[in-house]
Amino acid sequence: MQIKYNSDIISSLLFLILASLIWYFIPSQIDTMETTAVTAQTIPRIVTIGLFIFSAALLLQGLLRTPKKILHIDSQTFKSMAFRQEMRSILFCSIFIIYGILLTFAGYLISTALLSIAILLYYGARKWQYYGLSLFTAVTVYCIFTMLLDVNLP
Repeated sequence: MQIKYNSDIISSLLFLILASLIWYFIPSQIDTMETTAVTAQTIPRIVTIGLFIFSAALLLQGLLRTPKKILHIDSQTFKSMAFRQEMRSILFCSIFIIYGILLTFAGYLISTALLSIAILLYYGARKWQYYGLSLFTAVTVYCIFTMLLDVNLP
């Protein structure tokens, strides 16, 4: 099976959609009562405009210059080293997505401890000192923010 695609067009369309969604949600997520020209929404809007401009430039580049790539899918594709590396990347991203979801339900301390353990397992760390140090760091950061700085963590 062959698939022809242009990665520049695909990624630029995804980021154009993302920039549009961020632009739409900025007013509901960042409330401001200021009437000056520079508000709390200014920097997020500037960053979103930059994301939109560079995504549009990438779309133009993909439409005008970049040739399509051909992907051959067969039984050897799933056994290749490149496929395994892509799956490892997807697994690593999935760990952070699960962390973000778990953060809202379990709180900072538990989810960060689980994240550090998961990353160490991902990289194959075998020394227990690494696990202890990462857990100690998570607890220390939690104590500093909650007790000393009086900041509520999730």
